[in-house]
Amino acid sequence: MTFIRKKKIGNNYYYYLVKSIRTGKNSWKKYEKYIGKKLPEKKPSFDKSQYDVIIVGAGPAGLFSAYELANKGLKLLLIDKGPAAGQRKGEIMTGIGGAGLYSDGKLNLTPVHGKTNLYEFLNEKQANELISYVDSIFINFGAPRTAYTKNLKRVEELRKKARKNKITLLLAPQKHIGSDKLPLLIQKFSNCLRKQNINILTNTEVKDVIVRNNKVRGVLAGNKAITSRYVIACPGRSGSSWFLEQARKLDIPLKHRGIEIGVRVEIRAKLMEHITKYLWDPAFFMKARHSHDIVRTFCTCPYGFVAEETYHGFIGVNGYSNINRKSANTNFALLSNIELTEPAENTIAYGEDIGRLATTIAGGRPFIQSLEDLKRHRRSYWHRIDKTKISPTLTNTTPGDLSMAIPHRIVINLLDAIRRLDKIIPGLYENALLYGPELKFFSVRIESDKSLETRAKNLFIAGDGVGICGNIVGAAATGILAARGVLDKINKQKPVKS
Repeated sequence: MTFIRKKKIGNNYYYYLVKSIRTGKNSWKKYEKYIGKKLPEKKPSFDKSQYDVIIVGAGPAGLFSAYELANKGLKLLLIDKGPAAGQRKGEIMTGIGGAGLYSDGKLNLTPVHGKTNLYEFLNEKQANELISYVDSIFINFGAPRTAYTKNLKRVEELRKKARKNKITLLLAPQKHIGSDKLPLLIQKFSNCLRKQNINILTNTEVKDVIVRNNKVRGVLAGNKAITSRYVIACPGRSGSSWFLEQARKLDIPLKHRGIEIGVRVEIRAKLMEHITKYLWDPAFFMKARHSHDIVRTFCTCPYGFVAEETYHGFIGVNGYSNINRKSANTNFALLSNIELTEPAENTIAYGEDIGRLATTIAGGRPFIQSLEDLKRHRRSYWHRIDKTKISPTLTNTTPGDLSMAIPHRIVINLLDAIRRLDKIIPGLYENALLYGPELKFFSVRIESDKSLETRAKNLFIAGDGVGICGNIVGAAATGILAARGVLDKINKQKPVKS
C-alpha cells in the first residue's frame, strides 16, 4: 500500500511518500520518505497597488470608462470574462463590446429612454452635453454622423394616431450602426485603448471585489488577486446576479427593479414599412387594460433577423438588423414590465426561473409559436407555422406553447398590446410569429451617489447590470460619469503645491 502523507508544521506543508509492507498476518511496517515542502501561498500586498483603476466588464460602460480615463497618467486594467473583439463566436452576452455592442447597434440619443434617466445625476444641460459627447465618440469609431429620423410631419401623424389608441410613441434622435458593422467598430475601439497602454484581460472571470475596511483594494480574477486603488464595476446584464451578490456581501444598499418579460414578434416587413420608413426603432408604450402593467415595444429590426441569446442555464431570443444583408421580415420585442413587492422582490431569480422553464419545455431551444395558435390556446407545429406565410429567420427553435412557460398575466398583457398595436400596424393581430422568451434584466438598482460611487469607498458602478440604465447610450454615458467620478476623487487627493 502506497500513499502520500501531508504534515503541517508552522505555515509549511511537508509531504512524505508512505509505503506500508505487510510483515505478518496482522502486522504492517511503514516506511516514510520525505519528498518535498510546499511553501504557504503568498498573500497579496495591499500596501502598493498594481493598478490605479480596474474596470470590470468591457461592454459599452466599461469601454467608455476606459476611454475617458486614458491618457491621464493612470495605470488601467480592463477585464472581461468573454473573448476579445474579433474572437466572439457564439458569446452574445460577454466579451469585448458586451451584449449592447453585439446587437443591432441602435443608438437612442436622449438622456431619458426606457430604464435610462441621466437627470438622476445631471441637470438638463449637462445631460444633453454628455449625450452629444457619447455621440461624438461613436462617430469617431465609425457610427453614422446623421440621425435616422425622417419626415417629422409624418412622424407626428403617427404619434397622434397612437395617442388616440392610448399608446404613447416615444420620439428620440436615433442612429443605426447595424449588426454587420458593429464588430469593426468594437475592434477599432479596443485597438484605440490598447494603443493608449490600457491593459485588456479577456476570458477572465472576476469572482470578487476585494474590500478592506470599507475601501476597495482590487479584485479576485480567477484565483489571482489583482490590487488597485479604484474599481469601476460594469458587469452588464449577464453579470447582474454576480454584482447583486457582491453588493449584499459588502452591505451596499440596493433595490430590486422591475423585469421585462415577453416575446420577439416577427411579421412581414411590408406591414411596418409605413412606420420604419420614418422611424427605425419606434418605441410604443401602453398600459395593459386589466393589470395596468406597462407594455412596450423595443429594438425594432426592420428587414432583420431573430437571434438566439444564451444565458447561464437557459436560452432566450433577441433581434438584429444588418446594413447590407436583409430579410423579408421585421421583428421587435414586446415586453411586459413586472414588479415584485412582498414577500419576494428578486426579479432576477423570477426571470431566470421563467427562462429555465421555457428552455426545459422547448428541449434546449427557444420557442416559436404562431400568434393564431396562442390566441386559440394551443401549441404550434411546423405545418401550422408554414400556414402563416412568414418565413422564420430563426429555425433552430421548437414549435410549442409559450403560455406553458410565460405566466398567464404576462400572456394576457401581450395579447392586449398586440390587439391595440393592430390599429397602428394593420394586419399585426391576424398574422405574426412569436419567439420566446425575451427577457430584459434591469432588476437591481445599486445605491450610489451622483458620481456613481457606492458606499464602499472607491468602488464605482456603471451600465445596465447595476440598474442605472437600459440601453447602449445610457451605458456609455454612465461609464463616462463613473470615470469622471474617479478622476475628481484622484484630483482632490493630490497634494497642493505651495
